[in-house]
Amino acid sequence: MKRNFWRKVISGVAVAFMLTGMIGCSDSSNTAKEGSSSSSNKKVELKVGTWAGAQELKEFQAIVDKLNQQAKDYHLTIQSIPADYYKKIQTMAAAKQAPDLFWLSQEYIPMYAKLGVISPIDEYVKDHPEVNLDDYFEGPLKIGEVDGKLYGLPWINQPVMLYYNQTLFEKYGVELPKPNWTWEDFRKAAIKLTKDTNNDGKVDQFGTVVDGWPPIALWIWTYGGEIVDKDGKVRIDEPEAIEGIKMFDQLINKDKVTPSKTQAQNTGGPEMFKTGKVAMFFGGAGDDLEKQIGDAFKVGMTKVPHATKEATFSWIAATVMSSTTKNKEVAAEALIDLTNAIHEWKILPPTKSDLTNVAKIRPDKAYAIDVIKESSTISRGFNNQDKQNELDTAIWQQLYEPILLGKKSPEQAAKDAGNALRKILGQ
Repeated sequence: MKRNFWRKVISGVAVAFMLTGMIGCSDSSNTAKEGSSSSSNKKVELKVGTWAGAQELKEFQAIVDKLNQQAKDYHLTIQSIPADYYKKIQTMAAAKQAPDLFWLSQEYIPMYAKLGVISPIDEYVKDHPEVNLDDYFEGPLKIGEVDGKLYGLPWINQPVMLYYNQTLFEKYGVELPKPNWTWEDFRKAAIKLTKDTNNDGKVDQFGTVVDGWPPIALWIWTYGGEIVDKDGKVRIDEPEAIEGIKMFDQLINKDKVTPSKTQAQNTGGPEMFKTGKVAMFFGGAGDDLEKQIGDAFKVGMTKVPHATKEATFSWIAATVMSSTTKNKEVAAEALIDLTNAIHEWKILPPTKSDLTNVAKIRPDKAYAIDVIKESSTISRGFNNQDKQNELDTAIWQQLYEPILLGKKSPEQAAKDAGNALRKILGQ
C-alpha cells in the first residue's frame, strides 16, 4: 500500500474547524452553485473530485469520457487534486464549492456526514436496477454508513494480505504459509527466516517487517478484540485486544523478527521485501509487487494469520455526493454509474460479482484470486468516528510507536491508548 497508515496529514480538529460552516448547508435555498444548473434540453454539469494524477488520471479520464458519451442527463468534468487533496476539498467545502461528487477514504466519511458536507444516498440506491447492495462485501459497504444512513458507495476494497518469498521458504526448508495460519505459525516461520546470512554478527534477513504498517487492528481484531466498537465504545484496553497487542510486541521486541523502525523506514518495508531482505510482507491485495519483483524470486500470497477470529484490515474509499449539488437525483445517478464503472478498472472492487473479473484485468493476480476472495469476505475498515484522525494519532503516539521502540509494555500501551481515546470521544 502506498501510504504509512499512522501518519496523518491533517488532524481531525483542524478539519472540523474548517468545515463547521458547512453544517446545515443542504438547505435548498443555499444549494445553487456554478456549473450545476440544468434545463430541459441541457445536461446537468457535474464536477468529480479525485486524487488521481499522472497515468491514473488518464485512465480515470477514459472512464469518464465513456460515461459522458452514454449519459443522457449529465456531463462529468474531472477536478484533479493530486496533492493536498483533503486540505483543498475542505477549503472548497467550507466555501460551499465542493465538487458535486468526490472520493473519500473511509476515515473521513463520518466527519463529513455529521458536518453536513455530504448527503445520504439511501433513497437513490434503494431498488435501483444498477445497484445491488447485497453484492457488496459487508466490510466495504459498512464504512459508508453513518447513524443508519448510507453516504457513499465504495469503489475499492484493498484487503491486507500476507505476501511471502516462496524462494526463501524453500531454501531454508520452512513450510509455506497457508490460509489457515495462526499467529503462532507465522511467528515460528518468521523466527526460522530471520538470519545473519553473511556471518558478520548482524541480522540482515528478517522474517517480516513492522514499521508503522500494518495497523495494530490486524492483531487486535484477530484476537477477538476491538479498538472502538460499532457503538463508539473504546475497547482497546480490554483483555482480547491486549492479547493481540502482546503478539505484536512479541514479534518486535522478543523474537526480533522485524528490522528496527529506523532501519525499516530508511529502506522501506516494500523495498526490503522486493530485495529479499524480508521473507513476509503485509501488503494490499492490489499492490503490484509481483510485477516489480519479476523473476527475482517466486512470490506467494495468502490470508493474514489469525488467532480466535479471522479478519483483515482493508483500505476502502467511496464516491460521495456533496450536499450543495443542486440536482441530487441526477448527481446520484452519475454517482452510481461512475462507481460501477470504476469497479471494472484495474483496482480491486468491493463487489463479489466484479471481483471475478480481476484475473482478466490484472493477470499478475490470477494465482491468488481464491485467497483474495476469502480475504475480501473477512475484510473490514475501522468503526470510524467523526474524530477518527485524532484517534489514529493517539493510537500511534500512545501505543504503536512506543511498542515499536520497546518503550512500553503491551498492558501499559493499551491503558494509555484507551485513556487517550476516551478523552477524545468524551467517555
